[in-house]
Amino acid sequence: MRSMKSQNVGLFLLIVTMVLLLSGCAGSNNNPPPPMENLPTLSNFVGDYRDIELPMDMKFDHKKSMVVRTDSFTGGVFYFSGKIQRDSLKSFIVSSMQKNKWKRAGEVSSESVLLAFTKPNKSCTVVLEEGFGGSLGSTYAAVYVAEDVAAASSGVNY
Repeated sequence: MRSMKSQNVGLFLLIVTMVLLLSGCAGSNNNPPPPMENLPTLSNFVGDYRDIELPMDMKFDHKKSMVVRTDSFTGGVFYFSGKIQRDSLKSFIVSSMQKNKWKRAGEVSSESVLLAFTKPNKSCTVVLEEGFGGSLGSTYAAVYVAEDVAAASSGVNY
């Protein structure tokens, strides 16, 4: 009789513990989500162009990159590398360019992938290559940007 009573007490304690745990979990969902400004940045910008983005995993190569600024033209070539698969990088770029109102002008794929985008008075070409080690190695991106500043300031759209 005593062992049956201790089994019932044990079962009762188990049920009470489960109820307390479950009610504690249910109540924790009422906490508001953390503010958006505390989230990590998922992308970085290419140069001063706030409408061209790459994932944070892509690191900028200052030594190879160059910028050109004249009275009528601004642009340059920006080199990046990172541990991200080429096809994932391509998907990210296509999606972010579309989000930033770039028109996809074309794509060519072989060992490299070339993506071309346009906006009024602007063009952007991205060349993606996998380095040594294929998808396990680094991926390289060269971003070529050209902006006709004179046409943009005069309101001319080609």
